[in-house]
Amino acid sequence: MAEKKEINEKSNAEELAELVKELPGDEEVLLDLNVTPEGDDKIPLDPETGLDPEKLESELNDLKDLVQGEIDKMMEENPDSTWKEIVKEAKDKKANRGKETVKFCECCGENIVDEDETYCEECLNTMRHYPFVWWKILIPIFAVITLVLAFSYFAISYPVFSETVAANKLADSGKLTSALAAYDNINAEIKVTDKNFGNRYLKYQVAIYEKLGVDAYEDLSKFIDQNFKGSDLKKFYNKSVLNAKNKISSFENLYSVFEEVYNGSKNYSEFSDAYDKKVEGTDYDPAQIYYYKYYAANVYGEGISVLRENVEKIKEVDPDAKSLYLPLFAEIALNEQKYDDMLKYAEELSKVNSESPYVYLYKAVSHRFQGDFDTASKVCDDGLKIDGTNTLLNYQKAVICLLQDKQSEAYSYACTAYEYADTVNSYLSAASLYSLCAQLEGDTEVNEAIVEEVSDYGYGFANEVQEILDGKLTVKELFTEGKGDFTWQ
Repeated sequence: MAEKKEINEKSNAEELAELVKELPGDEEVLLDLNVTPEGDDKIPLDPETGLDPEKLESELNDLKDLVQGEIDKMMEENPDSTWKEIVKEAKDKKANRGKETVKFCECCGENIVDEDETYCEECLNTMRHYPFVWWKILIPIFAVITLVLAFSYFAISYPVFSETVAANKLADSGKLTSALAAYDNINAEIKVTDKNFGNRYLKYQVAIYEKLGVDAYEDLSKFIDQNFKGSDLKKFYNKSVLNAKNKISSFENLYSVFEEVYNGSKNYSEFSDAYDKKVEGTDYDPAQIYYYKYYAANVYGEGISVLRENVEKIKEVDPDAKSLYLPLFAEIALNEQKYDDMLKYAEELSKVNSESPYVYLYKAVSHRFQGDFDTASKVCDDGLKIDGTNTLLNYQKAVICLLQDKQSEAYSYACTAYEYADTVNSYLSAASLYSLCAQLEGDTEVNEAIVEEVSDYGYGFANEVQEILDGKLTVKELFTEGKGDFTWQ
């Protein structure tokens, strides 16, 4: 151990000088370790200082002893360290002097702690006695309960929300019939879950029904009565539903006005004058007023100019009523034998409702007039896949079957068209066709029932029915030439 502490001045002179250089202080220390007491003449003196050489030598020896003492002390404190390691440690301490950081307790943030500690002693004692506040344990429990309830409600509600989005996408793409079918599934699911999802999804359906137009009024009326109470309709947020209800009432009331005036008029001129007086100053829907005038002009056999005038008025008072006036424009094009215009109006209508029966109707009629009965039949089949009970498409299919000499099939489709007729015009046409098919098939009993029912309503059959039965007119001439359909004088 003694040997280890002994430092060879010659071999460690350079290291000692290095250590002295690393000692604290800003002043440079000049130390010549090779100077001995006998080597006074080797001590450099500055004549200008006037220092005593002996005194300077004594101070240097004291400094030497001090340094040696510190070295001995460091060697004793670190017996397993080499001299180079001690020198390096001293050098590192000097380099890091002033760079030391203070670490604070992570709990209180005020008390200083050792580098290897996280919390101060005061906080540690508090944690031991009060590890947590009792009520805080309820927080994670409530969080878990809330999470479970949220997931439960989400699991129940998600199908309704996702299916509503899908139904609205169908409506936006013009597939209105498919959208309503999707909503029927949603309505059934909501009824089973017995959850309150508000009425916004109901108002979406009302809007779809309105786009379908007058042909969907009966279904829309039932839907509103089932889902909106009378008092609910008066609330401001159901204004759109109330407007839809008022349009339906207007259409129904105008039909009563039409019947009354029609039964008391001999011609369209008389009808028009009396009808205008009846509706003047009323709150009937303007577009519907002109619709019944158009219908009357059609029944009375007025010219195309009168028909077009009324349809133009419908478009003028309500440009958004495309489901109402586009089919009427197509009928006028049919009367003018402008089959390309029919296809144009059918294409415009498909942008509003690609599943509208009128889209398939006018395409089928266009192909029928051009003699392509097979294509016309296929178009009808495509439309009937969407709505197999549609009176217009069943009527058109029956006509095409007659042209193809398929009388039994024509009789079946004519029966469906007659049973599901929902307007006066479609009813009269379907009744005439059904009566014709029944007589061609020799079914006198059915024909007599049709005649009786039509007579009870105060109507009659188209003259072309008897002309065909008498051999004065052929089916092909009736349905491929001129107007291509029954007429009423």
